[in-house]
Amino acid sequence: MGVNPLVVTGDVLTLQPCDYCVGQTVLWLKVTYVPRYANFLASRWVRLEGLELRPDGTPWRERVVMVRVQAIIDDPPTRLEPGARDR
Repeated sequence: MGVNPLVVTGDVLTLQPCDYCVGQTVLWLKVTYVPRYANFLASRWVRLEGLELRPDGTPWRERVVMVRVQAIIDDPPTRLEPGARDR
């Protein structure tokens, strides 16, 4: 059994303004790309690509965001069960 990664494609993050660069409001981000180094917990910040979601959960726009690693650790992403992404 492997270690659960910090963030994977398909995760939905809820980020407070202080948890991402130039944040002004709460950001809901569905992750579409995770660089290989993203799960290296010694990093303080990670660059993620994703789809910004509106408060009702509908897609809005593509985003590239620098996110505090500690924010992801403190508030883990919403993650689908294994295999659920393929349905």
